Amino acid sequence: MSVEVLGRNLLGEVKVEGLDELLQSLRELDNSSTSTLAFSPFDRLLNVFQYPPPPRQQQHYQTQWPAQQEGPAPLPREKPLPVIEITDAAACSGKTQLLHQIISLSLLPADHKDVLINGKGNAVVLLDLSGRFSILRLHHVMHSHISSVSSTSALGMLESEISFLVSDSFTHLHIFRPQSSSSLLATLASLPSLLLSSPSIHFSANRPLGLLAINDLSAFLWQDRLDADEESRLPASNHAEKANNTLFLERHRNLISSLRQIQQIFSCTIVATNWGLAPVTSVAGHPALRPHLPSLWNNFCTVKLVVERDRVSKFGPGLSAEEATREGVQRWEAVEKSGFSGWINWWGNEGWREEVREGIRRLKSGGGFSFRVTGDGILVDNDGD
Repeated sequence: MSVEVLGRNLLGEVKVEGLDELLQSLRELDNSSTSTLAFSPFDRLLNVFQYPPPPRQQQHYQTQWPAQQEGPAPLPREKPLPVIEITDAAACSGKTQLLHQIISLSLLPADHKDVLINGKGNAVVLLDLSGRFSILRLHHVMHSHISSVSSTSALGMLESEISFLVSDSFTHLHIFRPQSSSSLLATLASLPSLLLSSPSIHFSANRPLGLLAINDLSAFLWQDRLDADEESRLPASNHAEKANNTLFLERHRNLISSLRQIQQIFSCTIVATNWGLAPVTSVAGHPALRPHLPSLWNNFCTVKLVVERDRVSKFGPGLSAEEATREGVQRWEAVEKSGFSGWINWWGNEGWREEVREGIRRLKSGGGFSFRVTGDGILVDNDGD
């Protein structure tokens, strides 16, 4: 065989791929860290849904009779890009407070001058669809977090250093406030060119886009349904056909397609808050909340969580007005001190693999968690597996 033929054969064996494919492969091989959001309750659930443990019976057989592989080892399964939905069972249930905490941890660095901050050091895109996201609250949460970790460190940080670190982290938060579904789609379409612009027109060129956060996903729900009704002339009472209306589905299909494209380019996590429009029910003995968005969105989500405020007992039926007034102060204090609970939404669990179900059963409280909202941020109770 001539050198020319040999060279041609070797060249034919070379795999050609784009830079984005190469970077994606490197990210998939880097599975040393299981922390996606630096928020342990969410990270544990993501690990179960992304990397579910094998069933116990399968583990037993693998231990007793190890399989003899022939040929090259199979490639690792591609890591699904995480999408988390946080839905509230009622108003003021803590979903936005959780979003503040997640964005804070994503923006802050992992450390600063040997002081462990426990952040991710990412750039973050926030789509504030309702315009109600509080930047002042986010600033306070970030400042309080750094002050807390600094106070427990032997090195500590000066107030001027903390303020600088918060301000520097804020330069990597990119906020957009679309006013309609069409505006939202246009914003998503423009993100790649904006974030990958050369020369860069922002300060986040050296940071990965680690998080795309959506505040109030259903902010345009009623306008979209109205547009769909006018398009199809459906009766106002025909809710079943509304949910499957072609125009209504098309808008969500375009939204999901745009979000998938963003994830394929940047390999970022998506966290979206949403409303709950149905009462909490039970599915197979587990709490569940019926979604109001099309199944397209529900299938797109990796994990769907529901949060609610812990209930405080009501006044007794025989309580007089004077007694209620006297107990009013204590009752208000009890309401303020009451916590919040988060749990996996089991609605639509028929599509889960058995490994996922078993992984959830192994988690403490079935993956549920309790937290309290304080002036400084989120405190998770009984954290741990």
